[in-house]
Amino acid sequence: MRPTTLTSLVTIALASTAVFSNVIPFGDLHTHGRRISAVVKNLNANLGLPTFLSNTPSVKSRNQPDVRRSIDFRQLPTVNLPGLGAIPRQLVERGEYQNDYNNNEGNRRDIQFLNLALLLEELLVAFFERGLSRYTQEAFVNAGYPVWVRGRYVQILEHERIHRDFIRSAIVSAGGEYVRPCQYNFYDNDIHAFVDLSEALETIAASAYTGALQYFNNRAYVTTGASILAVEARHASWINSAVRKQNPWNTAFETPLTPSQVATLLSNFFDYASCPAGNNNLLPPEHRPHPRLLLSPRLVPGEKAEISFPSTNLERGQRFYVSFLSGIETIFVPLEMRSEKEGVHGQDGHDGRDGRDGSNNNDHNNNGNNNNYRDEGNNDNRNRYFVEIPRDLAGRGTVFVLVVRGPENIREVNLDDNNVVAGPAIVMFPFDHENKSLSW
Repeated sequence: MRPTTLTSLVTIALASTAVFSNVIPFGDLHTHGRRISAVVKNLNANLGLPTFLSNTPSVKSRNQPDVRRSIDFRQLPTVNLPGLGAIPRQLVERGEYQNDYNNNEGNRRDIQFLNLALLLEELLVAFFERGLSRYTQEAFVNAGYPVWVRGRYVQILEHERIHRDFIRSAIVSAGGEYVRPCQYNFYDNDIHAFVDLSEALETIAASAYTGALQYFNNRAYVTTGASILAVEARHASWINSAVRKQNPWNTAFETPLTPSQVATLLSNFFDYASCPAGNNNLLPPEHRPHPRLLLSPRLVPGEKAEISFPSTNLERGQRFYVSFLSGIETIFVPLEMRSEKEGVHGQDGHDGRDGRDGSNNNDHNNNGNNNNYRDEGNNDNRNRYFVEIPRDLAGRGTVFVLVVRGPENIREVNLDDNNVVAGPAIVMFPFDHENKSLSW
């Protein structure tokens, strides 16, 4: 079995119909394996998004019987309160919405989530400023893009600057302190990589705002955040359709991301230790990065793919699953674990359960990977992990991928930040105007 090259975090399907790889590296291959050196500590509060699968029916996949899926429609309804308008039902049912906004706790929480939005906007501004300073109009044209593409990117940069400045002003007006920019690392080495990465970042932004709006107490922030969300989604749609010649949208719903999932995605562009010292204290306690998830360079629905992540412990009776987030749907697939010898000979090996089968569940193998991925502090890596990509993901557009731990009964698995082992990463499964998956 040939070694598989693993690449990191955000992965995007190529526009070509003759696809050799649908995974594009999100950073320097030689730095993917480094753990986040500074993680927000003492973050015990975990509001999180409503659990996608809690109290919702489980539906079997038509094509893969050992796959669980569920749709949580609780994320959609609102409750109209007198004088307050439409409030997310989750906040009302959990008693977290305060009619009197002038309470200190509500204001503090709002400022924290405004800072989370600002952290994202600072990164977007830095990315587009850097890209447009490097790639001239002539360079865009020489790369095969129409003459109007760079001008649209200039407009996007202006939007992100306005978003950044507006959020800063809102934080100051509320009596808060705002986060400062970090030291960013972007690894686009040509215009095509810049375009691909811009699509990934705008998609992250749209999903980040979708997941964050429920936390605001002040209705004005909800309205303004929704307005920014819509613009970020327009950016992503324009880039993917007009520039990359792929689908302008994904499913009927945008995928909401938790603060921890957003933190994990952003951690690919900066080390939290490089940020100004006070930033972490200004962010929501839910904002804690998970370990990074590495994916094979080409993910094909219906085929197995190798993934890699830092080793972690499993309790007795637990196993690993891969969770695929598409819109408001979540699909769980069991993760297969192979020892090094079994992987080389192409045998099925272990099934990702705890160490009772004689394997050491603390090990994982990346031997032979060209990106030199290593989990620092764990050089005894003898296991490799594989997952069958659900066939139903063909033509879904953007899909977020995470590794979670859960009980052996797949019907009891939940998506919760406390259960996440690694990720998310992003994969795109493009489709054409007839809703057909683009050729692999």
